[in-house]
Parts: sequence; C-alpha cells; structure tokens
Amino acid sequence: MESQSVSQTSASDNKPNCKCTEGWKCTVTKTDPSKIGKPFAKCGGSGCTCVTETTVVQQPLEISAVAKAFCECAEGWSCVVSKTEGPEAGKTYFECGEGCVCVIDETNTVRVACA
Repeated sequence: MESQSVSQTSASDNKPNCKCTEGWKCTVTKTDPSKIGKPFAKCGGSGCTCVTETTVVQQPLEISAVAKAFCECAEGWSCVVSKTEGPEAGKTYFECGEGCVCVIDETNTVRVACA
C-alpha cells in the first residue's frame, strides 16, 4: 500500500483541515452553540482541500495514497463527511471533530485518532 504525507496543522492553530477525493464531500462547522449547523466551509466534487488557515506544515501524517477522505478538527470544529454518488449520496458517512483526525481508507473504513 502506498502512503503519502498529508499536511497536519498544529494543534495550537485550532483550525480544521479536510481533504476529499471525487465522490465525497466535507462540510466544516464550528461547534460553538451560537453557530451550530451553520457551514463554515464546504468542499467536494472532483477532489478538494479545505484548510481554513495558512500556516506552514508542522508535521506530516502518513495515510494511504488512496484514502478517500481526511479530516483533522481541533476543539471547536466539526467536519461532516458524506458521499456525493451512489445510493448513499447526501447521507452523512461520519462526523469528526473536537480534537480528532479521521480518515476513510480505500476499503471505506473510517479510522479515528483523538487527542
């Protein structure tokens, strides 16, 4: 299995970082009670990257080169990943947030690591 380095933001930046391949969509929201449910950023379609900050890469995270979606959300952020194709299109596949890193691998398995 091939792997690639993916940017991982510093936890002190407190910003989400999501990457999706074709067929997947990421919607980033803040978890602050006054902003729940209001999208902060969306990406999807033929591959996308949503990074809401401009800092330099702090450390690499190794994931499979064929991973379908990657989300890293610090406290105060949430990322909802959904499919955009097939019978499950539009349905939430998983939600990641509050200090977690989540990956959908090539077998559609969700892998989660929380701080």
